[in-house]
Amino acid sequence: MVHGLYPFEISKVQLISINLENFRNIKFAELTFSSSRVFLIGLNAQGKTNLLEAIGLSSNLRSFRKSGMEGLVREDAKLSRLFYNFHHDNKDNIEVFFSFGNKGNKSLEVDGEKIRRFADYLGKFPVVCMSSRDFRLVRDGPSERRKWLDMVLSLSSQNYFNVLQSFHRSLRERNSLLKKNGSDREIDAFEKILVPSAIELIKLRKNAFPKLSDSFKKYCDLLTGKKEDASLIYLPDSGLEGGEEEYKNFFVNNRGKDRQFGSTRKGPHRDDFELCINGRNAKTFASEGQQKGLVLGLRFAEFDFLRNELEVVPIILADDILGELDPERRKNFNNLIPSDVQFFGTGTEFPFLDNSEKWQILKVNSGIFSLSNLQ
Repeated sequence: MVHGLYPFEISKVQLISINLENFRNIKFAELTFSSSRVFLIGLNAQGKTNLLEAIGLSSNLRSFRKSGMEGLVREDAKLSRLFYNFHHDNKDNIEVFFSFGNKGNKSLEVDGEKIRRFADYLGKFPVVCMSSRDFRLVRDGPSERRKWLDMVLSLSSQNYFNVLQSFHRSLRERNSLLKKNGSDREIDAFEKILVPSAIELIKLRKNAFPKLSDSFKKYCDLLTGKKEDASLIYLPDSGLEGGEEEYKNFFVNNRGKDRQFGSTRKGPHRDDFELCINGRNAKTFASEGQQKGLVLGLRFAEFDFLRNELEVVPIILADDILGELDPERRKNFNNLIPSDVQFFGTGTEFPFLDNSEKWQILKVNSGIFSLSNLQ
């Protein structure tokens, strides 16, 4: 346990129970969690990750495994229903009901009241998901890293979410006009919205990035015992530092080539950041083991950032990652889990035999869950 990281009072949200109906390979399950440490054991393709995925949906209504909702509804069913019961410090329990069909229709209720605007729900039940799929944040192109950054900042700030929406709406309109060879006057009208939202978006990212970077380095140091120097470098695509007039000229000056390509080639929608180790890009120079440590550091930085900005302890989901870590990183990972966080892990075997009494352990077989005492 790392002490002294949070100088102010933090509230805690804990998942007390979850009911699942027709979700992935789970026909029906009623699960109550009696511990803040829960571990799911089972062979591959039995439903361990499916449960974590369902818990993760409570945070942002999106799967950490894939984009879109296709495939989440159980085969031969038309509708999936998820019912969550959360406990919040100094408040009554909060009930969340989320249902969705295999054609994309969704319905969300909190304590019986229908939620109609996504922005009103974001950040209420923060969850940080760690999985082997996180390698894409090192190895893939900028879009994956940008998607991660936008989601973290949107969860932590409704203002950021609103600015991001405004920017992408005006960007889509500009791109549509570029494809249709719209007039300069028409494009000017949408750039009046695009420019200030682009400026604000970059400013918010720049303000947040030092906090993310500091936490990233802190957790990587703790995972490796300071044997490696990890860092994050923000790479804004425009490279501009000026005000509205400079950004306005930037889009106007690029308009000719943008017309040729039929899209806006440069701007904050092309921003990126690098994960570095010992001053070099981890995508090229880090070993697989080092990359594992870096993506864990990034997820812990996400946890830190959301905790500080929302003043709420996020739930941590760790999908089959502990067995892949070397002994030192595994031991350090266990020590990094704060005592007040609710943690859900999965694996084919239990990795913390020395303190198994603290854990609620569930065996998973073909979408059916049962308590286990490891005997």
